Amino acid sequence: MNILRPFQQEDLDTLTANGYRALIANAPGTGKTILCLSAIMRNPDKLLPAIIICPASVVRNWRKEARDWAPGMRVHLVEDTTSPLPKRQYDIYVLSWALLATRWQELALKHPQLIIGDEIHFAKNEDALRTQAMSSLCARSPHLLLLSGTPIINDTDELDSINGLFGAKRPVMIRRLLEDVAKDIPEKTRARVSVELPSRVAARYTSAAEDFAAWLEKEMAQRMSRGEAEDAAARALAAEALVKIGYLRRILAIGKVYAAADFTARLVRAGEPVVLFAEHQAVIRRLEKCLRKQRIPFVTIDGSTSSKARHQAVIDFQRNKIPVFIGSKAAKEGLTLTAARHLIFVERYWTAAEEEQGEDRIRRIGQKHPTKIWFLHVPQTVDDRISAIIDRKRRIVRQAIGAAVVAETPEATVAALLAEWSSHAGAPLMETTELGLTEPLPPLPKAREVYVIRFREKRWTPEGALKWCKMLGFRPQRSTPTKTGFEFTIQPADQFVPGTFKLFRVAQDIAMYMGDRVDTR
Repeated sequence: MNILRPFQQEDLDTLTANGYRALIANAPGTGKTILCLSAIMRNPDKLLPAIIICPASVVRNWRKEARDWAPGMRVHLVEDTTSPLPKRQYDIYVLSWALLATRWQELALKHPQLIIGDEIHFAKNEDALRTQAMSSLCARSPHLLLLSGTPIINDTDELDSINGLFGAKRPVMIRRLLEDVAKDIPEKTRARVSVELPSRVAARYTSAAEDFAAWLEKEMAQRMSRGEAEDAAARALAAEALVKIGYLRRILAIGKVYAAADFTARLVRAGEPVVLFAEHQAVIRRLEKCLRKQRIPFVTIDGSTSSKARHQAVIDFQRNKIPVFIGSKAAKEGLTLTAARHLIFVERYWTAAEEEQGEDRIRRIGQKHPTKIWFLHVPQTVDDRISAIIDRKRRIVRQAIGAAVVAETPEATVAALLAEWSSHAGAPLMETTELGLTEPLPPLPKAREVYVIRFREKRWTPEGALKWCKMLGFRPQRSTPTKTGFEFTIQPADQFVPGTFKLFRVAQDIAMYMGDRVDTR
């Protein structure tokens, strides 16, 4: 039987006392999904039927959690714009924010008693159709639970628009940080990995950066000659500069791909599952290509991934069937990826809140190891400027959340960057690892080419080594002790030509013995 933690029980009591109308702003990883489902189980006669609106990446996860925390509840997933709702009444209906504007009227006919809005900042824009649809649903339901780990994404005006979904009365807000409720969760550290760009990419970046600097100097001079203050001119140019700097970031990220794939391969060979985040599709596709060359299995979640495929990708990664998870911004919310303790940002996001949402995929309740966040960084480029501003904003947000206006839009970051462009920002103050340009690792052998894999016992247990083998597509047939550890037989010896065996060093404490296959034609 699933048991709530003491702080979750306290929060459930608070929800009950406030008529199940609240903004749940607990940090990512503290169990907001569990809390809502426990509320339904406590008072089903009052709260059913319920409608849950959430990011597409976690639609199926809500159904999975309902099986554990609300057993017996009938859950229906609304997964497209055309399939009619079943005539049979269900207890819980789950759909993505993308479908809300086209399906809310049908769902309203189910007379929902509870509306749950997961990642409610999706409804921050009062002019958007999905926000208007959400407002209409909320007005028809007596009970409303809105969820967000980052209730202030841009500023307190945004928080006010979320509060407006409750009507005239300001709701109670529950706010807990992960550090406050999970004292035993291991620490998180951030580190910068300095990367040297390939010469061709470096030349392309230098040319683009010089063009941008010339454009900025001309535009700022013209605006300031008309009497605009420097800060005002920077804000006015922010939208156009966002696109231009985005192009600079894309060039840098493409140049980082090779280092990212190599760094990932080294971690995986040492037995570490890895999460990678990137923003541009061109970067993600290049990452996939490089990992294929390394013969490193991976799963990818981006904006084109179906809900079913997203759910299966997370399951495969969490069960250690796949060692690498690649995600775009579409994967930074709602997912649990605690199989990894290493997360690599190939590109810096525009806001600290977005980065921390990504970081919290691996640092959640249930994580048993210290987590390490790696930022791939090219010194003396726009990476320095973006990093300095985001890190400064991160400190402000941590001090002021819920209490002051915090400018955390991409445009605000760019405006700050433009205002400071004339003075080059220094590198962010964090631990630094120099990666540079390294010789790429040779790809792992195919399973059919491998006779045995040997592990040194000092670090490896048979259980851990078996997990490593399966994660990389090797299926051991038997285990044999050796003087320094043990070995797994992958293919029978009689499948290879005698005298052709050679050593392939995978890592410091892992070695493979390969041979030429017997021709069975």
